[in-house]
Amino acid sequence: MAFDHEEVGDFASERDAQEWAERNNIDPQDLHFRARGRRGVTLSVRRSALGDSSRGDLSYGRRNGFF
Repeated sequence: MAFDHEEVGDFASERDAQEWAERNNIDPQDLHFRARGRRGVTLSVRRSALGDSSRGDLSYGRRNGFF
């Protein structure tokens, strides 16, 4: 089953990206890593983990409010 992911940024290593996800309470199953050669990884997060645009979904603010 395929899921839509939203790219959230580039990190020096997969471990750095995982630590960022841990600080932001994102389940490791919602992460997708793409190698950038020797320059680290690009992290994408499953969209359902980010929430939607409704006001009742408090996780929506994470798109702009991650640490």
